[in-house]
Amino acid sequence: MAFLTTRRHGRRISALVLLLAPFGCTASPVEWTQQRRAAASPAAIVLDPSGALVPDSLERRARRFVPPGVVCAGSLRLARGAGTMFATWWEPRPDSSAWLLASSTNDEGRHWSPVAAVDTTDRSVSGCRRESPAIAADSLTGYVHVTYALQAPEGPGLFFSHSMDRGRTFHSPVAILYGDRLGRTSVAADGDVVVVGFEDPNSGTPRIGLALSRTMGHIFEDRLLPISDDQGEASHPLTAVRGRQIAVSWEQRASTTAPGARVVRVGVLR
Repeated sequence: MAFLTTRRHGRRISALVLLLAPFGCTASPVEWTQQRRAAASPAAIVLDPSGALVPDSLERRARRFVPPGVVCAGSLRLARGAGTMFATWWEPRPDSSAWLLASSTNDEGRHWSPVAAVDTTDRSVSGCRRESPAIAADSLTGYVHVTYALQAPEGPGLFFSHSMDRGRTFHSPVAILYGDRLGRTSVAADGDVVVVGFEDPNSGTPRIGLALSRTMGHIFEDRLLPISDDQGEASHPLTAVRGRQIAVSWEQRASTTAPGARVVRVGVLR
């Protein structure tokens, strides 16, 4: 399976050029070592690289931080790297589309860096009725990674953008996957490895997919669809990575009315 990288409307698009590789002929890029169910958890959780679900102190504190500009309610997401707090959020425009913006603070929100544009190509009329972005800051490289769903000029889908200068500027976005269902994403990074979990925008039944980059997010060499099983609907992905070990979690429901439980998969990159 191979990808061809092209450009359209200012963004890089990785197009799949070999679709029909025989099933089973290519080893999975991840060797999964365990899968387990966890008790239902509150919304403010993160996933440790070991696969443990732990409280997300940044999520609980998000309401204390007020970055420059108008923030769509509930869209602010935070990440900490090397002593700096990074933030990303949606800001509505008069025509009901939105900018995806970012800023950073070194003093717990008292002062903020100039706002950087992550993506300004949104063509929707959803206003603030959209899924929040996800953000990760890698202390090892200084990179800041953002994933999000967007109605782009070339079509709706899930996208990735990153900054190589600690959030001052962001590179042209990369398409993770195109599809009409603009769902939630999650991103984690450690050095060269970037892991993106996402709600599959094309599946009839909600499923979780995974995109893997071994080039600090410049190219996503692997996309795994689905990694969740067929036991109900899967949503709300969480990802973590440390070295070559990755962990992915999602909420699984037998039906729309059934209570959800967390499923966690842990594996090692080959």
